[in-house]
Order: sequence, then C-alpha cells, then structure tokens
Amino acid sequence: MHIATIKSPDWDKTMEELNKVEWRGNRQCTYKFENPNKEGWWIKNFMKYIRSCEKYGRVATKRHFMKVVGKRNDNSYMNTFFAAVKDAGIVALHKEWNGSFTESTYTRGVNWNAYLKGRLRRV
Repeated sequence: MHIATIKSPDWDKTMEELNKVEWRGNRQCTYKFENPNKEGWWIKNFMKYIRSCEKYGRVATKRHFMKVVGKRNDNSYMNTFFAAVKDAGIVALHKEWNGSFTESTYTRGVNWNAYLKGRLRRV
C-alpha cells in the first residue's frame, strides 16, 4: 500500500478517496450513484421531486412520483431503483399504514449531500 505525503502528487487523490462515503447495496442491483454529473433520468427526477415536495409542504411518495412522471404505478415497477437509492442513503424511507395500505414516504437521507458533492462510493 502506498501512503501519500503532503508533497507527493498522489496527496489530493488519496485525500479524495478518504473523504468518500461508502454504502453497500444488494448484489443484484447495479446502481452506483457515484457521479452526480452523470446522473440518470430516474435519480435526477426523483431528487427534483423530493425537493419540490419539501418546498410546497407535500409528502413525497412513490405512488405520487410515478403519477407525476407518467409511469405505471404497480407495486414492483422500479423497485430495484427505489431500494438502491434508499440503501445508498440518498433518501430515507418511512412506511406508515394509512388505513388501506402501507404508504411509503421519502425524505432526504443522510448521504443526500455526499451524493451531490460526488463523495458517495459503492463497495
């Protein structure tokens, strides 16, 4: 293992790696969420949706998000994405029984800002 010193050319790279926030996901999942500049359609729009809900005092739910983006709203559609974004800590999932079914609501997670700064890494 190479340890960089302050004067070495690898110092910045080493410090950048040490400042990464690591997360573990399901093996079948291929989402990484490592570069917000190359973010995909789903993560970009889901984060935009959560910001809008916060701004207007609305509860962010998967059901409403799918309706807003015009996608089908069955229970299994895009489950891997929603599980991965929760596992990465970008969003926090809260489940609550509403009398008819369990409603999944989302808020900003502990790694929201780490993702936006490009400091999130999947291991």
